[in-house]
Amino acid sequence: IDIYSRKDYYFNYDNPAFDKVIADLGVTSDEAKRKELLGQAQKILADDAVVGFLYELPKVGVWDAKLQGLWENAPIQANDLTKVKWSE
Repeated sequence: IDIYSRKDYYFNYDNPAFDKVIADLGVTSDEAKRKELLGQAQKILADDAVVGFLYELPKVGVWDAKLQGLWENAPIQANDLTKVKWSE
């Protein structure tokens, strides 16, 4: 998420409030505080509508019914195999 605070990145996004949240995030290890800061950063990015994705490929997959643990509606194109297993 910190790519949006890089001035020379192709987004050309500049928001001092967002930069402060990212800076604060970089110096805290408290899990609750990090969660709060990440929420603030996401809200700022959403409110500012920093990027608009014009096209997203559908995730289509076919697999054996005995294979369990694959996400049906994954937020990414890759298949997360960490919880995949075969059933009887």
